Amino acid sequence: MKRIYSGFTLLNLLITLTISSLLVTTGVPYLTRIFANYRANSAYEQLFTLIQFTRIQAVNYQSQVLLCPTINQEDCISDWNQELMVFVDSNNDEIRNDDELLLYIKPEIFNDDESINWRVSGRSQRYLRYKPDGSTRNQNGRLTYCLIKGGELYARQIIMYRTGRARKASDTEAINRCSPL
Repeated sequence: MKRIYSGFTLLNLLITLTISSLLVTTGVPYLTRIFANYRANSAYEQLFTLIQFTRIQAVNYQSQVLLCPTINQEDCISDWNQELMVFVDSNNDEIRNDDELLLYIKPEIFNDDESINWRVSGRSQRYLRYKPDGSTRNQNGRLTYCLIKGGELYARQIIMYRTGRARKASDTEAINRCSPL
């Protein structure tokens, strides 16, 4: 009686491993780019939503409302990579006092390869302030999100107008605003 062997030969295994390694080496960088692009789009959407929320709250409360980075949920700081807070600033001192309503805290969502910059008329600013009519307090500016992943730069930017309107800038404009991390 003859024995019948079934299975892979060494040649079959080598061919399979070669094809698999080619697929992995070409596919992983592509997937990395897709994931980085998704992260940049997601961060943009979160920031844009937070800006719109701040504007709506200023109109709803008929008071000045600030969006700013913070480390203690009281003081506004200039490092936009920290957690972000939205609060009613009824006395215009840019500090959240005990009697001022804290509307929202956005936890720090940024890693070492990400950064946010808020530039108003060519200078850094510690906050974005909305007035009761939904306009900013003479703040034309750009909020730029930068991500460096795999040696490539992914950037998104929100352009703010004095009227309170926000819109997305082109990716080219955003990339030009990002400096190396």
